[in-house]
Amino acid sequence: MDTSRLPTRRLRIFLRDFRMIEAQASFAEGQSLATYFANRKSYLNLRGAQWASTSVDIKHAVLRLDQVLWVAAPDADVDLTIASGHPSERLVELQLDGGLLIRASLLMGERQRLSDFLESAGEFIPMTGAQLLRSGRPPKQVNVTLGDIVLNQQAVQAVWEVGIQADAKQQPDPEQALFPQEPDDLDEL
Repeated sequence: MDTSRLPTRRLRIFLRDFRMIEAQASFAEGQSLATYFANRKSYLNLRGAQWASTSVDIKHAVLRLDQVLWVAAPDADVDLTIASGHPSERLVELQLDGGLLIRASLLMGERQRLSDFLESAGEFIPMTGAQLLRSGRPPKQVNVTLGDIVLNQQAVQAVWEVGIQADAKQQPDPEQALFPQEPDDLDEL
């Protein structure tokens, strides 16, 4: 296939060593970001690649796919997915290599288990409204808004649903109901 005739799209690529590249990639008409990365095997062809730390414009570069952490299409000219059915957005947090923490929504079936979704998602997970959070607890504050991205699953250490965690905190502790604690001082009465 002659890729020189395919439309190019600007991508913002974050690498696993925390560097960033902005470059153009050729997309088939109507191809989504998730589908594009699902069809890559080992390498990614880039044109007009510019590493953030340099001002050098490299006409053509080939990038190993396993070095990619996440990718965004900053011009919003590429759909994230070609969704079939009516997926719901489920808010999750992802702990990544290097101590990074991301909060984003996954487009998945309403009753689908998180592990089943991740197993079927392919090497790159599409997610909406991604935010890079400051690591450490508490509090978790937004450090950088990433937007809609695809994330390399190789960098994921753990994933949990935020809503489930919040619901668990609101449930009364059955042990607390049976054995209430005595107040420490008069102000607590």
